[in-house]
Amino acid sequence: MKTVTQWKYADPEQVRLSADLLGTLEEAGHIACWVGGCVRDELIGRPVNDMDIATSARPEEVIGLFARTVPTGIQHGTVTVILDKMPFEVTTFRTESAYQDFRRPDEVTFVRSLDEDLRRRDFTMNAIARLPGGDYIDPYGGRADLERGLIRCVGEARERFREDALRMLRGVRFASVFGFELAPSTWEALLELRGNMRHIAAERVRAELEKMIGGPQPSAGLRLLARSGLLEDARIGLQPQALRAAAPERLDDLPPKPGELRWAALLQGLGVPGDEAESRLKSWTFSGGFAKSAAALLRIDEAMNAAGLFEGAAEAGGFALRREQLAAREEPAAGPERPGERQAGAEPPAKQEREAGALPHKPRKADARTVFVRCVLDFGRTAAETWLAYRSALHGADERLAARLERAAGWLAAIPAESPRELALGGHDLAGQLDRAPGPWLGALIRRLLEAVALGEIANEREALLAEALRLEARLAKNETQAQKEERPI
Repeated sequence: MKTVTQWKYADPEQVRLSADLLGTLEEAGHIACWVGGCVRDELIGRPVNDMDIATSARPEEVIGLFARTVPTGIQHGTVTVILDKMPFEVTTFRTESAYQDFRRPDEVTFVRSLDEDLRRRDFTMNAIARLPGGDYIDPYGGRADLERGLIRCVGEARERFREDALRMLRGVRFASVFGFELAPSTWEALLELRGNMRHIAAERVRAELEKMIGGPQPSAGLRLLARSGLLEDARIGLQPQALRAAAPERLDDLPPKPGELRWAALLQGLGVPGDEAESRLKSWTFSGGFAKSAAALLRIDEAMNAAGLFEGAAEAGGFALRREQLAAREEPAAGPERPGERQAGAEPPAKQEREAGALPHKPRKADARTVFVRCVLDFGRTAAETWLAYRSALHGADERLAARLERAAGWLAAIPAESPRELALGGHDLAGQLDRAPGPWLGALIRRLLEAVALGEIANEREALLAEALRLEARLAKNETQAQKEERPI
């Protein structure tokens, strides 16, 4: 039988190779078809990614028919076939028995019937198969549901959700990404069984949320989660009230990539400050790099908001904490000391600075440029560029704010050095010139030199850096002398 290659939304080479794969299986006497997401996406006009294949052939039969295979999930009947360096997942028709802990089947049984295989799937739109000749096998009305924009479970919704509780979150994600609605029977079953989400591993919940937040309408998904309370008892616990506050329409306006942008905005909506964002995302099983990048965006936004970059502009928005929130977090636990008075047991400030390797400087509120440059040194150019792009895209219509952001972009472009490695004077050389053993003081001094270079206060030249280091050392020595006088008993 000649295989069909008429796919409008799939890569032509992927279609050709997968059609050849189907042909090989058919020639060996097996039933084979495209199934699942690739069929669904073709029907609704979305780009097709992976072209998954289902077959009556057993895993060992699939392995015997193709030169290059990988037994990626052979216990569940899945073998990856590689044709011209392109992988295709080929899964044997199967049925599944009762599920353990609302997440995995006790037993998988391989069958020869396509209808039996489609019966075990989650939603009708995912239970459509396409045969090599082009015909569709759609026993549960999936195409009609796609036309109506409905997410509906195959068979009894309660049974599908009891089998794998994650299907409830998948349903919300599909509704959000496709702009569909959950069928009444599916919604009612979700509300009844939402407590079973506590059985689902945080990694699986996070993976679904990532796809939803990365979709075209993340705020729609967040509103559905808030209405349903689906994640209230999940291992990534999100309360309905917090989710309602964290679903502004502007989240949809942010670009989906890099993903850290939307997650930073979501965390701010949930009331998570920048200095807690990294640990929160790690607890949700995000990678350390992703968590660090998202936290950096929040902290830059908070810092620039506190520095007054958005003062007087139309609604600044963004994901910065409000300035009154920042002020509340920075208030000391106890009232200020009276002049000349220190708390019992407290060291003089100068002594604290010496022991920490800090350098003396007059405490003052830094201007917006200084704060921004420090953010670049702390979090890196990429984070600063991403933050600027986000703010510019979101508030480009505000001429006053756009002008300030353009100025900040100029500050970034003018930074001549962002890393100690870029300084014309190295740490070892500096310690030798000052005749001091390396220690915490050296890192603090190099940071001060780097900041001065980044701000354009001194040239990135060895002699200029050494002169500035000597000047700072002289100030430190003077400060130490004054501190010793303060420490003498009266």
